[in-house]
Amino acid sequence: MRKIPSRSAVLAILIVLVAVALCSQAHAQASPSIQFFMPDGGLPTRELRFTLANDSGRIETYFTDSKGKFLITRLEGLRPDAEYKVTVLSDGRTFDTTSVTFKEFGVYYIPIFLKPFREPAPKPARLVDLAEFDVRAPEEARQAYAAAMRSFREGQSDQAVSELQRALTIYPSYFRALNDLGVILMKKGRLDEAAEMFDRAVTIAPRVYYPRLNLAIINTRQGRHKEALRALEQLYKEVPTITDVRIALGDSLMANNRLDDAEPHLRAALGDSKLDGPTIGDVHYKLGLLLNRKQRYEGAVEELKLAVEALPDSARAHLQLGGALLQMKRLNAAERELVEAYRIGGSRMGGAQLMLGQIYHEQKKYELALRSFEQYLTDVPQAPNAAEIRGVIEKMRLALNSK
Repeated sequence: MRKIPSRSAVLAILIVLVAVALCSQAHAQASPSIQFFMPDGGLPTRELRFTLANDSGRIETYFTDSKGKFLITRLEGLRPDAEYKVTVLSDGRTFDTTSVTFKEFGVYYIPIFLKPFREPAPKPARLVDLAEFDVRAPEEARQAYAAAMRSFREGQSDQAVSELQRALTIYPSYFRALNDLGVILMKKGRLDEAAEMFDRAVTIAPRVYYPRLNLAIINTRQGRHKEALRALEQLYKEVPTITDVRIALGDSLMANNRLDDAEPHLRAALGDSKLDGPTIGDVHYKLGLLLNRKQRYEGAVEELKLAVEALPDSARAHLQLGGALLQMKRLNAAERELVEAYRIGGSRMGGAQLMLGQIYHEQKKYELALRSFEQYLTDVPQAPNAAEIRGVIEKMRLALNSK
């Protein structure tokens, strides 16, 4: 005989049946929804724009809520036998363009995991006819640019800056004015302002190489060596035949202490017969500096002699040549170069006085050595070897006073 369920058991069964019915009814009435997920599985933190296309060719554009969810309640004519395609375009930073296709209207939850963003293959930089940019500039802006160039050729750089700024006030997207203003500001040592101009120029013409090159050079000068190197290595892949890029890359590799990698670029640059005298001198200087750091002093002397020949007023070139000659114990020649370096550069070349002090000490010219060491401490008061030099000075004073 079948046992009759108790009243409480029947009530429990009824509650379950009602709950199931309610759930089924809710499911039947629920609106289909799309939920986007970021590549890491998290929810978006802003609205996403996407398109919904059907197989008849109709395409509609919609926006999700701030968490990447979209309820398909506003769509009319959504048919269970039609195929639909959801597409969200890449934001260029965090996710790539992603598409998902679904067909059955009975699918009430459509999760879409956005693809991870991948950097597109770089397009090669190329030389661009700047006339295509100039033609867009109003006549008044072009007149201001022409006036700026006249002022610059006449040595009036401040006036040139003012005219270029006027041209950009008239036409903010004036590529040539942006680039040339950046170059002038760079020459004046106003590196942050120059970088801003080059950034704007790159935005307008990303495939033109020289604003990117100048930005990398500024990063090298400001000590952002890794950032500069990344940019220059990419630029070299795109335009390997541009000598200016190889020179800047060699300099950046040196700053990152990759001396063996830097040397071939600098030597290759010296093979460019189109370089002007000052540029050739600068490359000889950089190569001499590199060889000094590698303790290849004979080669350094050879390069640095060519550097001072091309750049006779370069205090740095004379300083490096003097240092190489000192390492080779060619003291008289080293003294001449170091004295010349200090004559040109003054207190900026305080290191010349340190090396002169070493030369005079080795030659037993103690009074001259004492004056050189004292001048070094005056010029470079925060020198890391200041305490050691003070000790040497004190011993020399005691020795001189005991005579």
